[in-house]
Amino acid sequence: MKAITITSVPGFEAWRDASRMCLAESISPENVIWQNTQHAIQDDLFGHQEATEVLNKPGRKHTVPKAALALFKYAICHSDDTRFALCYRVLWRLVYENKNLIQLKTDDDIIKLFAMAKAVKRDAYKISAFLRFREINVGGKAHFVAWYEPEHYSLELKLGFFQTRFKNMRWSILTPYRAAHWDTETLILEDNPDSSAVPDSDRIESYWLTYYANIFNPARIKTNAMLSQMPKKYWKNMPETSLIDDMIKQSDARARKMISDGSKH
Repeated sequence: MKAITITSVPGFEAWRDASRMCLAESISPENVIWQNTQHAIQDDLFGHQEATEVLNKPGRKHTVPKAALALFKYAICHSDDTRFALCYRVLWRLVYENKNLIQLKTDDDIIKLFAMAKAVKRDAYKISAFLRFREINVGGKAHFVAWYEPEHYSLELKLGFFQTRFKNMRWSILTPYRAAHWDTETLILEDNPDSSAVPDSDRIESYWLTYYANIFNPARIKTNAMLSQMPKKYWKNMPETSLIDDMIKQSDARARKMISDGSKH
């Protein structure tokens, strides 16, 4: 029995290196115990990969389909502690049982792998949708800071988006496991950041709240649909959500007023 401890977060590079070693030694999944710690060590999540990943074994090489490698990378960003074991089991089966395993959508391991990858992708999307920056002053310059709590280890997946969208803005995104700092030229990752660096409010927030209240359309309010897209667990870090309960309560009256005003014209 071989025990492997992954100390990095999310841990893809460490998992890949350990999996290469296990394959080289022909260690089957049932003989590997995967453990992980919460010590966040900066991890180059994706790096530069070829279309297939070559896994060496004395006198033999194994190639992993690009689609499988992509699934592993997303799945290992999942918070489920079984992710390393699942990915190695699928990898082993790809190499020794069926190179087309990923296409078997009724296989239990493949179903779980796709579900994990989908959850991570959805979680990464929510970072760009629900994250809100607040302005602070650093060295006489404006710096925008945000605290966000993803369900999975998905921050790195969206950093390219923020670097492109806010290229000329100095910003920091803090999560419970890692922070990303951008100074308009260099991206720096920091482990286990302090959430107290994020202010409770800023000078721009009042303008944003006024704008949000003005664009709210009471005639189109669909509470269940809104909650499915923006669950309440994200509300505490979104300033506009402080208005939602009152706006919903007033929506019927506001909608009737809109109809009444419209009928007069």
